[in-house]
Order: sequence, then C-alpha cells, then structure tokens
Amino acid sequence: MAEDLGDTAWKEEAMERNNEPQIKYLEKEEVYKLFMSIPGKNYRDKALFDLVYRHGLRRIEATWLRKEWVHNGRIWIQRAKNGISQEYNLHPASEKLLELYLAHRGEDNNPYLFISRESGSDNPISRGLIYHLFNKYAAKARIVPEKRFVHILRHSIAVHLLNAGWDISDVQDWLGHKDIRNTAIYGKISNKRREMQFLKLLKSDEIANTLIEI
Repeated sequence: MAEDLGDTAWKEEAMERNNEPQIKYLEKEEVYKLFMSIPGKNYRDKALFDLVYRHGLRRIEATWLRKEWVHNGRIWIQRAKNGISQEYNLHPASEKLLELYLAHRGEDNNPYLFISRESGSDNPISRGLIYHLFNKYAAKARIVPEKRFVHILRHSIAVHLLNAGWDISDVQDWLGHKDIRNTAIYGKISNKRREMQFLKLLKSDEIANTLIEI
C-alpha cells in the first residue's frame, strides 16, 4: 500500500513539473555565436546586446538608459514591472564596448545611451528596432526560431549566473526582482550550483559521519 501511495505521489509530482512553464534560454555557446554574428565595427549593437545580456535588460529598460547614467565603471538601471531600480557595476567588457560605441558616435545632444537614425535629438532607439536587430543576428547565428526573442537574454544570464555559483538571492538582486519567487524559476533549470555545493560538502568537517563501525 505504501508503495502504491509513493508511486501516486511521484506521478503527481511529475505532472506538476510538466505543467510548469518551460523557460527557454541560450547556452553560453549560443550567446557567443550571437555576438559573433554582429559585425565587428558595429559598436552600438555590440554594446546594446552586451548590456541586455549581462544585466538582464528588458527592451524598454534598454531604451530608458541615458548617457549620464554611465560613470566611473557603473551604470544606473531603471527597472520596469515594479522592479528594483539601482546602480550596478559594469563588466570590463561592457565598459570597453561602451567606450568604443560612444567614441564612434561622437558628440550630439541626444541624452539617451542608445539611439538610431530615426531617434532625432531627443528620442532613444525603439523597442521595435531592438527586436528586429536581435532577430537578424539570431538568424545569422542559426539560433532556432523559438529562441529568437530578446527577453531570452534575461533568462540566459539568470541561468548562467546560477551556473557560476551565485546564490538565488544574488540573482534576484541582479535582475531587480522584488519577489524572489520570480527568480526561483531559474533555480529549477540550473543544477550546476547544486553540484558545486555538493563538492564543497564532501570536503566539509561540519557534517556528522554516519559510517560508524561498518
């Protein structure tokens, strides 16, 4: 009887997992291919998608960025969807790409960080153009069609940070989530951190030994 109940519970748990939304993300190699597909001298697009990836930016958050928000190796990010807006450290790669982009862009009166030919003097790059550019580069990189949406970079950095050993609360802070439940979905994808923690556990003297007189 106990075995029957256990089997039923296992089946119910499996059904719950199957009903959970499946988060799509890019593997590290796919992100590399995406950036390889952006022409070498196109510093704007490289800098744009570098920030979108490294900081998990939504398209609208990327359009909100202003030049004055970048200073001394840090960047202010205004989060959408009632997220927590705050200042973040810039990765050295991001700093370099922004330096190249802004030097190539030259002086102008547009306050926004990312602009296009259609921006004029007081408008940012459009969300539609960001979508178009991502799809173009993703297709060139031969990323499968179901992964050709900009928000996948936000999913990807969350999974990659967890794989790098970040705590779920650190990823929550990095993405600007108010509710950790929004971050926890990525923990169900990544088990690399769990494996790393288990290796630490094997070397720890804090856990009781149960192999006694065997």
